[in-house]
Amino acid sequence: MATSSATTNATAGKFVSEPKATYSLSIENLTDLGAYSPNATQPDSLVSQVSLPAGSLFTPITTATEVSQKKWSTVQISQDKHVELNSALVYMNHSCRPSVEIDTDLMEVRVAKDRDLQIGDELTFFYPSTEWQMDKPFVCLCDAGSGCLGTVTGAADIEAQELRKWFVNEHIVKQKNAQTSKNE
Repeated sequence: MATSSATTNATAGKFVSEPKATYSLSIENLTDLGAYSPNATQPDSLVSQVSLPAGSLFTPITTATEVSQKKWSTVQISQDKHVELNSALVYMNHSCRPSVEIDTDLMEVRVAKDRDLQIGDELTFFYPSTEWQMDKPFVCLCDAGSGCLGTVTGAADIEAQELRKWFVNEHIVKQKNAQTSKNE
C-alpha cells in the first residue's frame, strides 16, 4: 500500500528508518510494536518488533475515520462503509499468507491464527478479508506459492470454497453468501 521511500539500518536487532511522508509510529502506540522497513517490492512496509503467539492481539485500531469513498488506502468495514486507518497500519502490505488479520467488527489487528509472529516479520494481511472489490486491483507478489491468488481484485472474485482458507470479516462473508445464493 505504501508509495514513499525509506532507508533502513539494522541496529542491535531493531529497524531504524527514515521514511518520507509516513505516519508516526506513536499513532496507535506502534512505537514498540513495529518499524518501517523497505522490502523488495514496496519502498515502505511495516515489520514487527515483537514476537507474539498466533491469534493474539497486536493492536487495537483507534484512529480510524469513516470516509465517503473507497480508495487504495481505505479499509472496508461493512458492505458500504470504508475507513482511513490514519496510522502507520496503512503500510501493512497484502499477502496470501498473512502475518496478521484486521478484524473490522472488533477494530483490532491480531496475529494470524495459523502462525506465530516473530521479530522482523513483515506485517501483512489478506486484503480480500476486508475488501469486496479492490479500488486498484494488482498482481500479488507475496511468494505464497500455490496458495497465492495471482491477481488481487477483492473477495467478489474468489470462489466461496477458496475464500474459506483465510480469515475474512463478517461483511465479506455476508456478501459472498448473497452472491452465491444469487448464482444458484
